[in-house]
Amino acid sequence: MHTIINTPVVFSCKLPAAGWINLAQIRQIQFEDLPSRTIVVTWQNGDNQPFFGEDAVALLKAWENAANSINKRCNSQRKS
Repeated sequence: MHTIINTPVVFSCKLPAAGWINLAQIRQIQFEDLPSRTIVVTWQNGDNQPFFGEDAVALLKAWENAANSINKRCNSQRKS
């Protein structure tokens, strides 16, 4: 799954082990569900960072929530 969210706002996410991250700084996210929950984030500067286990789950949930929030905002503006 590849989703790009490029926005000047801050979408904070608290990860159980890795602390706080800003989802708005992510260029790309890749994940594998099996055999282990792993997410590899490509940051805006091109660096890659893996997240595992509970951090990966929390990051994916926050990413999906941010994407849904942006989609809702975009759809409500189109109706106006």
